Amino acid sequence: MKKLFAYILTLVICFGCSENKTEWSAEKNATIVFGAEPKNEKFNLTFNKTENSLDFKYVNQIDTEKTIEIRKIIDTDTLLFGFDKFIKTDKKNFTDSKLQGLQFEFYDTIDYADDATGPILFNPKYGLLAINNVYGPTIIFLDERNDSLTELIIKKLNE
Repeated sequence: MKKLFAYILTLVICFGCSENKTEWSAEKNATIVFGAEPKNEKFNLTFNKTENSLDFKYVNQIDTEKTIEIRKIIDTDTLLFGFDKFIKTDKKNFTDSKLQGLQFEFYDTIDYADDATGPILFNPKYGLLAINNVYGPTIIFLDERNDSLTELIIKKLNE
């Protein structure tokens, strides 16, 4: 009986960890760089996979008006953020051993302007790693706060 229970539990865990999950949620630490002193805030991330897109929604745990939504159009090099469309660039992907071995692609807006948002660092399994904004806040999303990794990401965003 114990072996049967262990077998069933193993199957449930394996199927529960499938990469094809259409919905999941997580907590993310956000470092917001705007002004002299960076702020750290917590966000709840919800993921939903549809037939055509991967939808990531980040909601601030204290102020729910601070919400960021990113949509990755499946089978394209396109991200939608707000009213803007971002296209994957040919810049070398960003990776770091502290990021589960994932590679993050750089996306830039099609409608470039001096005050435009971008670049964005994104991975379809992880979601949003960073959004750079020249005249507004730059936001880094990590599973746990890591100041040295945050500094490295900001440096890469500004290269």
